[in-house]
Amino acid sequence: MKKVRILVVMSLLLLVSGKKIIAQQTVALKDSNKTEYILKGLKPVKIKQVGIYVAPETQISYLDGHVRPLFGGSAMVLFNQRLAIGLGGYSTGYGYRNSNDINFRYGGVKVEYTFTPSKRFHFSVPVLIGMGTTNNRYDTDYQGPRGWGGSYRNNIGERFFVAQGGINVEGNLFKYAKVFVGASYRFADVNNRRSTSSLDYNQIGGPSVNIGLKLGLFDHSLQKKGK
Repeated sequence: MKKVRILVVMSLLLLVSGKKIIAQQTVALKDSNKTEYILKGLKPVKIKQVGIYVAPETQISYLDGHVRPLFGGSAMVLFNQRLAIGLGGYSTGYGYRNSNDINFRYGGVKVEYTFTPSKRFHFSVPVLIGMGTTNNRYDTDYQGPRGWGGSYRNNIGERFFVAQGGINVEGNLFKYAKVFVGASYRFADVNNRRSTSSLDYNQIGGPSVNIGLKLGLFDHSLQKKGK
């Protein structure tokens, strides 16, 4: 009889322990279902609108220890009025006139993201990554501007890597035009051991203030209009 009581007590203990284990496992399972993951719920962004525009631009830049204008712009393809991808380039716009002039140009792939584009005034963040070339030497045997890539190419400085990022304030002028002003900083990497130019990265890198226009189509819808 005593053995029977012991078996009953052990069975009850095992039953209670089993219920606790099952309950704990159930709670753990519910908790695991509530776990949030970084990539969970992410879906591809559907492109509903496309656009294309050109953006002539002038930069007032710190270059070779002086404040100089750079002229250029970009040609971009726009997705959902926010993400633009294209090409951009800038140049001093002239050759050598005297020993203090420099021939400076750069360009590359440009990406720009616009926040709240439907607002009258809004912000955009452009980033350009590419290559450039520069020189500030004057050829005394040739009294005139040298063409970039011409017969005097050996005197043009070593090409350099450039990355430029900034922030703009944009205003919607009308459906096909925007105006923007902003500031940016240019990072340049010059290999002075190989370069034929006396300029270094401290002289060709630096801050800029820019102003320009965006002209084009910004919100062409890809969705079919209902009848």
